[in-house]
Amino acid sequence: MRMANKPQSFEKSNGYKKELKRLLWLFLIIPIVLFNKLAPLIPETVEVLFSRGLFPAVSVVWNAIFGVFPFSFAELLLYCLVLGVPTLIIFSLVRAIKDKTRWAKFFHILISLLITACVAWNAFYLLWGLNYSRLTLDKTLSLNVKERPVDELEAACHALATTANALRVELAEDENGVFIYTAPIQDVFKSIPTAYRNLSAEFPMFDRYIAQPKKVFFSEGMSWMGISGIYIPFTAEANVNTHQPPLLIASSAAHESAHAMGIAREDEANFVSYLACTFLNDKAVNYSGVMLALINCGNQLYRADAQKYYALYETYSEAMHRDLSNYSLYWKAYEGPVQESMDRVNDSYLKHNNQESGIKSYGEMVDLLLAWFELQGLYS
Repeated sequence: MRMANKPQSFEKSNGYKKELKRLLWLFLIIPIVLFNKLAPLIPETVEVLFSRGLFPAVSVVWNAIFGVFPFSFAELLLYCLVLGVPTLIIFSLVRAIKDKTRWAKFFHILISLLITACVAWNAFYLLWGLNYSRLTLDKTLSLNVKERPVDELEAACHALATTANALRVELAEDENGVFIYTAPIQDVFKSIPTAYRNLSAEFPMFDRYIAQPKKVFFSEGMSWMGISGIYIPFTAEANVNTHQPPLLIASSAAHESAHAMGIAREDEANFVSYLACTFLNDKAVNYSGVMLALINCGNQLYRADAQKYYALYETYSEAMHRDLSNYSLYWKAYEGPVQESMDRVNDSYLKHNNQESGIKSYGEMVDLLLAWFELQGLYS
């Protein structure tokens, strides 16, 4: 028996109703809100069940899958998204304008993209983002973080400067007298997991497998955005900007690898980066880590007592001055509206994940450093 053809208006109406029903999927935003608001209230539970439970189990699988690629799979995905999503929207919109029967298809695509974004946002927390709500590192590493007199900060700065001066004497330079690595950068990256294995002898929480960091092909684009590295939880890849000066490339790789270890907060990742770099038998990597710590401590000393900072700066060797000048001039050349916009995005992202001081939290690694130096007997 032949069925009668349904009117086109009926099919269109039915199509819109189906799309409206699909909007219910957008209630996936609710778990996102709950993750963000409730998880910080139960850090001990997050630490036990997620940071030391689910996250290590899932991340080791992700590391095994995406670690086999010699390139950054996340970078490839990003290009596909940046080029593919706008192209899909524009193409579908043009077809809908030309053929009004395709508006339902256009709305289907938009709703699908919104649903995908909600799913990805939830996946972000379940794959890694809940680490923002774990116990703070001073508690997990038993470090005595407290308010300290400027004399302790000054002592730490001078200790770091002395170490940096000694290391710098033995390192290679380019034709401008600026520090460089003698080993290929890939070999430097290969050494970072070893640094964490060495660190795990002191702190067992770092006794975990992570893949080596990866070079970003379009690294200069990251420089325009003011980014030295980025960890992508969806592929468990630590991505590093290798266009930046050599000075902090190794410590940037160690920083992103700290994120791969589940250290989400930026101040803590900087501190762990310093530790990992100093636990490796490689003077170039040691220097990068020590200089990361010295820059952060020096900035805090300048804010606390500028005269003490200037006295500290005078103790730096000429080679260290060249390295710092080269580093500063490089990033100054990329200052502009793109970097300012990315700073605002990063600031909002960090505050959304309960880092209330936003991008300023990068300097707070100093509190952890001073507690670590106390543990090592620097002030005794």
